[in-house]
Amino acid sequence: MTNYPLIAGVDIHRKANTYCLMTPEGREVVPRFTLGNNRPGTHALIEKVRQVMQADGFTELRLAAEATGWYWFHLFETLQNDPGLQAWPHELFLINPRLTANFKKSYVDLDKSDPIDAYVIADRLRWGRDLQTPYHYDEKLLALRFLTRYRYHVVHQLASEKAYCTAILYLKASEYSHDDKQAFSNLFGAASRAVLQEFASMEAVAAMPFDELVEWLDVHGKRHFSDPAENAKRLQRIARDSYPLSEALQPAVNLVLSLSLKNVSNLEALSKRLETAITEQMESIPNTLTTIPGFGLVLTAGIIAELGGVERFDGNEAKVAKFAGFKWRKSGSAEFQSEETRLTRTGNSYLRYYFCEAAFSVQRCDSEYGAYFQRKFKEVRKHQHKRATVLTARKLVRLVVRLLASNQPYQPRRL
Repeated sequence: MTNYPLIAGVDIHRKANTYCLMTPEGREVVPRFTLGNNRPGTHALIEKVRQVMQADGFTELRLAAEATGWYWFHLFETLQNDPGLQAWPHELFLINPRLTANFKKSYVDLDKSDPIDAYVIADRLRWGRDLQTPYHYDEKLLALRFLTRYRYHVVHQLASEKAYCTAILYLKASEYSHDDKQAFSNLFGAASRAVLQEFASMEAVAAMPFDELVEWLDVHGKRHFSDPAENAKRLQRIARDSYPLSEALQPAVNLVLSLSLKNVSNLEALSKRLETAITEQMESIPNTLTTIPGFGLVLTAGIIAELGGVERFDGNEAKVAKFAGFKWRKSGSAEFQSEETRLTRTGNSYLRYYFCEAAFSVQRCDSEYGAYFQRKFKEVRKHQHKRATVLTARKLVRLVVRLLASNQPYQPRRL
């Protein structure tokens, strides 16, 4: 029996969804329609689809929507599990909005409206090519993905807040964050925060008797400093060399700096709580990626949650690399071939982030990956660290796919 799929495109919004149903030839079966993005609206859609498929002899359903926020989730979950559609095979596709935006440019002077967008999505699905594998709902991995993606969000917020805090810190102590003058190895450590929050100005630090400052630092550093006198010397040197801040500005700058430091502490606590939850969630997901040196549970969780199983990619490392965005666009014409190739950055940004974090960690713990990282680092003069990290991450994809497919522990390559 020949397959005759019903092609459906959905333009999803918070309150309502607009649908377009068409045949594989591009003929619309019914006029485009809008239903609520809720349980009654989705049940009405299922009933309408059942009627159309029975009346016109369709053998399967193929439905696509753009991956915008989470507005698609309940619709896809209901369609996947509803018993009314179990009589027909059905595939659900989440499409990158960039694909439909570029595809829409092939039309001549097409307006912008919800019915038109639904038509373009359906036509893009009908055309095929470069579509991701059909949506598959796995409760464990999806729960893990919520945690790892929120950690990604918190980590980037933390980096942004630290950058902002460092900028404000320059006003209070312009020499405080200089690499060759730092009094503390960690600007955001307990002793450093105490200095920034308890002293109104750096002049107060300079005016404090040296022996008292040494004891004060030793107490606030919880007696962890190997030589608190050296830290005190560096701190007083910073106080002497920094620009003075006027008394009129000190209260405002100190308040902003104190609140920013508290925000940093809160975000760090959030990150630790998330990492604990991720570790607990990983106990029910066996894998061998943690046998790779430098591969912790959090990095493993981020990769596994975004991949959703290597069987989706037929165990093909090239497909996984493309999905993660590790693909370089070549440019050439006739005999000319451009030497500069840029990363496409069109893949899963979360997966790319966790692969890059894992690659940088692995290269510090494994000699083979460490040598590869250093070789790539020395090949160019620009963007050395970023380039070496991305290329090492691409190399790591091959190992990750092999271990997930074979479920075997990591074995270092014999020299």
